[in-house]
Amino acid sequence: MKRANGSGSIVKLSGPRRRPYAVRVSYRDKYGKIKQVALSYHSKAAEAQAALDAYNQSRAAGLIAAPEQLAMTVSQVYEYWSGREYKRLNPASVTSHKAAWNKRVSRFAGKKMRDMTLDQWQSILDEDEENGLSQSLINNDAMLIKALYRYSMERDIVAKDYSKYLDIPSVDAKRAKGAFSDMQMAKLEQLAQDGFPWADTALMLCYTGFRISEFLELTVFSYHADGDYLQGGKKTRAGKDRIVPVHPKIKPYLLSWIKRGGDTIISVDGAPMTAQQYRTVAFPAIAEALGTPEATPHWCRHTFATRLHAAGVDELTIKWLIGHSTESNITQHYTHATIELLQRAMRKLA
Repeated sequence: MKRANGSGSIVKLSGPRRRPYAVRVSYRDKYGKIKQVALSYHSKAAEAQAALDAYNQSRAAGLIAAPEQLAMTVSQVYEYWSGREYKRLNPASVTSHKAAWNKRVSRFAGKKMRDMTLDQWQSILDEDEENGLSQSLINNDAMLIKALYRYSMERDIVAKDYSKYLDIPSVDAKRAKGAFSDMQMAKLEQLAQDGFPWADTALMLCYTGFRISEFLELTVFSYHADGDYLQGGKKTRAGKDRIVPVHPKIKPYLLSWIKRGGDTIISVDGAPMTAQQYRTVAFPAIAEALGTPEATPHWCRHTFATRLHAAGVDELTIKWLIGHSTESNITQHYTHATIELLQRAMRKLA
């Protein structure tokens, strides 16, 4: 049966797919051009039809957003939200929100608001911490994201408020950035051998260079025993799924954690540990024991890079290992020779 104009359509997508039936509805953009937005995907045509019927019923009852709202980009949400709120806010708040948008949050301007993921929003805050931003600037970014979601939820642009689940980094502006000395590294090794709580994880961080959030997301599948390396990382194209050979000094600890059978390699009672938990519960006692109470988990990443440089490892290889961008961006496609090169670099570390 032919559907009425404006009531949507069901399209079977090509290729092998688990859910090949797409439910789509049309709308006109601000220039009058007809566009389509996908509402959902289904394994059976009947399921797609039921979803489309339910959408049209809810739409007729005014219980769901119009197609043009569902297609709104992050930039459009910001434009409409700021158009309302900036008239009500004081100048200082407006300045803070504009700075957060222009300098950091607008990186996702072109993406549909409803397609954004928690990890994408979290990457903004993680990078804020990585770049040494103050607590107030990190909070400003989080507040803007929360405001955009509040606006979107009120207008049914999104179905879930991911801003509720953001892990907002807690930083101390008075803490200096730094790296552990050779003597402190020797002390850390001894602490790990003696079973000092979490010392083995700090040692693993110092010999892998992973960001704390990346490290805590590693699973048993991140370890490749055949090549003896870890594969993980996120945030940037160069850092995503990069390969880091396992140094002999941390291998026993890594295998011990893997044997615990948690959802992630590092876990608490089988459950993943958050970066915030690690910063506030696990790491402070280690930093105190090393005589550097001002240290943060990021010192481990900086220690890794500093020691590689001191060992004579070339800058390009260091970038591959820690996930910094390179012009060729070959970290996306490792060859066997490249893995051997990384392993040789890792062996240079004492």
